[in-house]
Amino acid sequence: MKQRYLRAGDHLGDDVTVVVRGGVLDADLLRQDALRNHAIYNTYGISVFAARDMTVDELAQQAPLIRFGTLTLMTAGAIRAAELRLEATGRNPNHFDIAFDDIDEGVARLIGCEHRTFVNPYHEA
Repeated sequence: MKQRYLRAGDHLGDDVTVVVRGGVLDADLLRQDALRNHAIYNTYGISVFAARDMTVDELAQQAPLIRFGTLTLMTAGAIRAAELRLEATGRNPNHFDIAFDDIDEGVARLIGCEHRTFVNPYHEA
């Protein structure tokens, strides 16, 4: 079991910060990612990036989001409204995990979360 790097005291306290996920909110892919996270860190989580100190456009141009042809955008408030947690993880100050305790319920809540998708114009195949 690997220890997760949590950035203590770092949180998205407002409801308007945009959170970006590479790809679409597909139940099977989200389940696979959450299970992979659980196998490594013993917690269910979905990797996302917060557009703070940079724009969504700037985030879309950087790894790893540049690898995705489609990006999903949500707000921190919509994620919390779906009763999901945003945990500051990793060394990148824009990286967060959308965390939950039950995989079926967590994936369903995330898919039901208010979001929109758009084509990443910077996508590198």
